[in-house]
Amino acid sequence: MTGEGATAMTGGRTVSAAVDAAVAGDGAGWDALFDRFYPVVLRFAMARLGDRSAAEEVTQEVFVAAVASIRSLRERREPAVEAWFLRIARFKIVDRFRRGRRPDLEVPGDLVAADDPAEAATLRMEAAEVRRAMERLTDEQREILVRRFVLDQSLEQVAEATGRPVGAVKSMQHRALAALSRRLGRREAA
Repeated sequence: MTGEGATAMTGGRTVSAAVDAAVAGDGAGWDALFDRFYPVVLRFAMARLGDRSAAEEVTQEVFVAAVASIRSLRERREPAVEAWFLRIARFKIVDRFRRGRRPDLEVPGDLVAADDPAEAATLRMEAAEVRRAMERLTDEQREILVRRFVLDQSLEQVAEATGRPVGAVKSMQHRALAALSRRLGRREAA
């Protein structure tokens, strides 16, 4: 990172420079933002929806919404821009649930390593259980777990993106995992 928090991106363009270019209507700026943040937004949507097709639709909706609102983006550092894209994704996912378009809860085919249909079905059921248990966590707990384990961010990256101290992120992660474990344990006992 440079002193102002910009990081190198596709083609040597920084996130801040890509945002500036996108605001100015430069397609190359949007290309750089898309290349950098599309995979992150897609993984986030997959973690929340569990359906690749639905996640791809939501991700496309996020970038369409971003085009309309990029001028309102004040902070141009990478963690802030990523948080902005993920906030839009969260709203789009909530909208999808409100419209009653809940996807089938399934594990995408590329995550099912088993050729055995019984094992594949078991993996899908377990993934659906985890997803339902995560829905019962607070938004903050879900965000911490998704950033840490789906987006594979370090504690420091999560702290910077959420504006929390690293210690607070560790504590929230611990509480979120404990709550998730309790919810999954209760289901197994029932």
